[in-house]
Amino acid sequence: MNATTPRHSLLSSVWNGVLDIVFPPQCVSCRKWGSFICEACEQEMQPANGERCGVCWQPSLSFCEACSEGAPTFEAARSAYAFEGPARDLVHALKYRGVAAVAPIMADAMTGRLADWEIDVDGIVAVPMAGTRQRRRGYNQAEMLAREISRATAIPLVEGIIRRRAGESQVDQPGKQARWRNAARAYEARRKRSPRSVLLVDDAMTTGATLDACARVLRAVGAQRIYGLTFARES
Repeated sequence: MNATTPRHSLLSSVWNGVLDIVFPPQCVSCRKWGSFICEACEQEMQPANGERCGVCWQPSLSFCEACSEGAPTFEAARSAYAFEGPARDLVHALKYRGVAAVAPIMADAMTGRLADWEIDVDGIVAVPMAGTRQRRRGYNQAEMLAREISRATAIPLVEGIIRRRAGESQVDQPGKQARWRNAARAYEARRKRSPRSVLLVDDAMTTGATLDACARVLRAVGAQRIYGLTFARES
């Protein structure tokens, strides 16, 4: 055994190897055996690059019309990929199919986007989910991503927000205005004081209503700068 290799790391590697033999990973998009996202599907994923709104990261030549008319409560948001194809399959695998093993893959891409962004934050806050939904699912996917990002960056993970009610899912809302109304009354602060600069983490961003609602809660307890980071952004 290499003297520099921690015993728990070696045991973990052995256990992971056993699991891969008994339950080999399968691409969440094309179902090919060998990895949770195969090389071909990874190449198909579209990075959320190019001309985008500097606030909400919606494809736009400059600031989008919505942000020009009334900017959200958060300073700005960024996403690693467009919410389509294999990137969407990754989000759905984590969020609906219980494939928690894809969280480190997604968080790695988000950490790369964060490094390129070069913002200064004091703490990371995961967008919460209702307790009933989390118990059914077994985990909060946003918290899993936030925890991985915290480990990679050494930025502390802060329990800043709770979801006060289950309510209706954002996915079930008929349009943008309905999403904003639904999100606005769903969250409350978990602590009396927030870090001054916060990174809000979620799996995907559609209209920005969820990030905005969480940002309003954090702003009310002292946060001065709030940024959003998601794995995928719906155009």
